[in-house]
Amino acid sequence: MLPLEGACVFCHAPITGDEDTGELLDYLVKRIPVAKVKRGHLNRGPITELVLDIAGRSFRARVKNEQLELLPPVRLSAWVDLLLTKLSDAAAVDPDLRRAVLRSGWALR
Repeated sequence: MLPLEGACVFCHAPITGDEDTGELLDYLVKRIPVAKVKRGHLNRGPITELVLDIAGRSFRARVKNEQLELLPPVRLSAWVDLLLTKLSDAAAVDPDLRRAVLRSGWALR
């Protein structure tokens, strides 16, 4: 769960505590059909980079030295919130993306 204003960015459930980045890239890849990923050597192992081009905006998250680097460079919860906003915009004109977002349980914004 990722907190933003006291609620999870994805499901809006009330939470307290810190961001959990452990499995975020895997979670996003499973739910966003346009995600491009890079993995370790021979394309195996955990995801090392996630790239999304949505509604004219590029989002990137990569693991470097066991830290998550984001582009645009903002706090993780704000990055995910912006990503979900852009996904909502793109889902308005792309039925496959809209179906994927709604199946994930994310509210369109």
